[in-house]
Amino acid sequence: MIDPGLTLSLDTPAADGRQALRRSIRRLGDFSRTVELALGQFNTRYGVELHLTQRSLTRAFLEWMRRFDAQRALADRDRRDFSHFAAGILLSSLIRNRPVAAGAAKGQGGADARPEEALVAFWPEGVFYFEFCITVLDKVLAEQDLEGIHLSAGALELRSWASFRENVASDPDLAIPFLDLFLGGDPNWDFPRAARFRSALKGRMLDWDKRLDAPPSR
Repeated sequence: MIDPGLTLSLDTPAADGRQALRRSIRRLGDFSRTVELALGQFNTRYGVELHLTQRSLTRAFLEWMRRFDAQRALADRDRRDFSHFAAGILLSSLIRNRPVAAGAAKGQGGADARPEEALVAFWPEGVFYFEFCITVLDKVLAEQDLEGIHLSAGALELRSWASFRENVASDPDLAIPFLDLFLGGDPNWDFPRAARFRSALKGRMLDWDKRLDAPPSR
């Protein structure tokens, strides 16, 4: 379950009745509308003024889908972990292409600020990308009847976010293991872009190899 202090409540647009988010989010038009809706909610909730650049958002989407499609054959190994990985590569694509920029208004920081407000004051664009990705992830998991996400304590710590921002500035792909870290998972810092090196997927592949090597039953 998502921490109620750090989440969006998305009423995802649907063209023909109720459609699965895990499919609609992979269409550019639906993706763009969902991001616009989420950004409006984010600005209202935190009193910030973030603006969207459609061209950069399209670049982020196309990059994400190219990387997703290249590795989606591994999804059946562990659908929950691959969904986490897909959210991670979306987060890295958003950070790399920077479709959202901050206006003059800032989130409320200071000693009395709630943890999520302090994070928004520190890095509003990054918090929006993160909230969007974990919200989509949680809904996609629910659609597959899989356990929802659980934020770790570090997901609301400014010190952790300072490290997050510094590291992804030089290598946006590190957003993938940072997302795993914030969701209490097992980050792969060495090969973050390769799903086959994730511990959950590696274990499933080893089990598959053992079945292939096993002698035929009589």
